[in-house]
Amino acid sequence: MNLVNTLLSIQGLEIDYPGRDNNDRVVAVKDLNLDLEEGEIGCLLGSSGCGKSTVLRAICGFEPVKAGQIRLRDTLVSSPSIHLATNQRRIGMVFQDFALFPHLNVLENIAFGLRSFPNTQRASVAKEWLKRVALSNKADAYPHELSGGQQQRVALARAMAPEPDLILLDEPFSSLDIDLRERLATEMRDILKSNNITALLVTHDQFEAFAIADKIGVMAEGKVAQWDAPYELYHQPINRYVADFIGRGVFVKGIVQPDRKVKIELGELDLDEDQVYTIGKEIDVLLRADDIVHDDHSAMQAEVVRKTFRGADFLYTLKLNSGIEIFAFVPSHHDHAIGEKIGIHLVADHVVTFSG
Repeated sequence: MNLVNTLLSIQGLEIDYPGRDNNDRVVAVKDLNLDLEEGEIGCLLGSSGCGKSTVLRAICGFEPVKAGQIRLRDTLVSSPSIHLATNQRRIGMVFQDFALFPHLNVLENIAFGLRSFPNTQRASVAKEWLKRVALSNKADAYPHELSGGQQQRVALARAMAPEPDLILLDEPFSSLDIDLRERLATEMRDILKSNNITALLVTHDQFEAFAIADKIGVMAEGKVAQWDAPYELYHQPINRYVADFIGRGVFVKGIVQPDRKVKIELGELDLDEDQVYTIGKEIDVLLRADDIVHDDHSAMQAEVVRKTFRGADFLYTLKLNSGIEIFAFVPSHHDHAIGEKIGIHLVADHVVTFSG
């Protein structure tokens, strides 16, 4: 039997800091709970100021906690009365700017994190990790001679080489070109998974989060609103905030019909079995861009009010007859002008609803 082991456990975490006049305290994190299993990749996702980086700093030991606790395996590392030093937590850290030493070559940068190893082992261990991140041919190169993606892999190798229990990544793709981020996130996931490394990163970019994480915590105002697999976050958001934050969509009004259906302006949709409403009740229905399909033969028409070219497709903002605006992904060979009306129909097979 394969037992699941919790590597990181955070319960009831609260962190505050002094206000501007030092007379009051500002709460940065409150009642935060999550568990990360060994070998999992977790992500704290949220907008700037939501508290996600503060959580990372607390796990690393850079921030004291006001309430709650942080455990690594069976060891209590942070609580109001216990604060284990950073160097005692067996944690590796990858920073936004990678923090590579410009005067050291790649091999020396990785070996720098192996100061607790015997001198005779440092070079061989560093070379092994260079091999694991596919940079063996860059051992003698200096950071300024590497691309952003290569620097990222060196920083990751340096963090993983001492074999910590947990890797923390603070916005690891923020300094890279947008076009590279998703690809490099996938590469990083492959490296972490192939080496059975447990990791937690923070980001504001949900595409990065979806590309790399097994579990994602959507944060708002210092709390994790939902800690779940990416698929569940998208298809079963726990509240309106998560539903609105994940994906690109809008809420439209619907009226509950007999036979477990809901009628909206675009037609009727089937309700899930766990969505129990009285017939005639007005509810809010979430429509995402992938719920709407361009159809030249449809009698349902919508006006193109905005469009964003995305390469393989356009993201259209469409106005319905009622004036409500919705989104739709449309293949890029359907290049319609602003103000033009196009045919559309519903394809949603899973309906997200909330009480009106």
